[in-house]
Amino acid sequence: MGSIQRPDPGEMDRIFRTKREWHKEQASLSMKEKVRILLSMQRADYPLLKRQRRLEWWEKPWEIEP
Repeated sequence: MGSIQRPDPGEMDRIFRTKREWHKEQASLSMKEKVRILLSMQRADYPLLKRQRRLEWWEKPWEIEP
């Protein structure tokens, strides 16, 4: 079994900094844009969930546009 290589501390700092910046950008989006993203994710996940089991009525994507 191989050994686990530790990540470079500089690379980890870059990853966490990038993540913080992404969260700040997401928080600053308008409500309309946040809803657009939510609907997009719902539509993308729906086929995957549907293959796993029968979905409840409230689990289906909303049929609206922001």
